[in-house]
Amino acid sequence: MIPALQVLVLSTTYQPLYMVGVQKAITLLYLGKAVSVQDSEREIRSPSIVMRVPQAIRLLAKVVARRALDSLKPTRSAIFKRDKQQCQYCSGKTNLTIDHVVPRSRGGLDTWDNLVTACVRCNNRKGDRTPQEAQMTLLVAPPRTPRAIELAYELWGRLLGW
Repeated sequence: MIPALQVLVLSTTYQPLYMVGVQKAITLLYLGKAVSVQDSEREIRSPSIVMRVPQAIRLLAKVVARRALDSLKPTRSAIFKRDKQQCQYCSGKTNLTIDHVVPRSRGGLDTWDNLVTACVRCNNRKGDRTPQEAQMTLLVAPPRTPRAIELAYELWGRLLGW
């Protein structure tokens, strides 16, 4: 069975385009539509082929990005990076947590536009209220989904251990 990993797809000019599953990436390599840029240590074997699992591939023909990277789920580290490692209410840089702008108890989701970095003090002060109800102002309102290129470089950095 193929591991549930994601592979970064680069354009012909090495610009990040989107992420695909390992099976799709290997299909693109096998069909000659892409070349591997970075391989992992894992291998996939068939009766006739042994292939290393790619971490990043480059397409050989120009394409228009079909899928944006902003469909990726936000991670704790990505939220902290987006918010420049500071509380979005008081600019503090210590004891950071993740805060839901619209609390989960009120239907708030784990989405890019509903998650912000907050220090423990501000997060507790806001509690189960919206920033408006708590009379707190977000430094950058509204929170935004990072551009696809920012997400791609974040993922590429994780793959290479930056």
